[in-house]
Amino acid sequence: MILILSICVACQPAQPRPEASLYQRIGGKAMLTRLSNQTLDIVSKDPRTSRSFEGVKMGTLKQSLTDFLCVKTGGDCIYEGETMKNSHADAKITMAEYEIMVEVLRERMNINGVGTREKNELLKILAPMKHDVVTQ
Repeated sequence: MILILSICVACQPAQPRPEASLYQRIGGKAMLTRLSNQTLDIVSKDPRTSRSFEGVKMGTLKQSLTDFLCVKTGGDCIYEGETMKNSHADAKITMAEYEIMVEVLRERMNINGVGTREKNELLKILAPMKHDVVTQ
């Protein structure tokens, strides 16, 4: 009888594993830190976008962006910054500046080996925020 029960238990379909979060699939905090740092280093020095970073404490901004991305991708970080709308209200970000930032982030994800699915998922999460960031 025990043998029959053992065989029946073994025949049961395995429960599907829950899918890993975007945070896990993208490479966790290490990858998000790398992407944040590289993206901000580039756009803060680009003459087309650098004006937005004048007087900004880059270390604080990099950490804040990392934490923001961590939360948005399902990580267990805490983001204590402002909303996108509040943090960009006085920055007068143009559509061109926003598009440069997105392009640099996309390029950094490519260079750092982030998968296509993960890139698309992250960009899909960030896309609706355009209306809160672009004010000019």
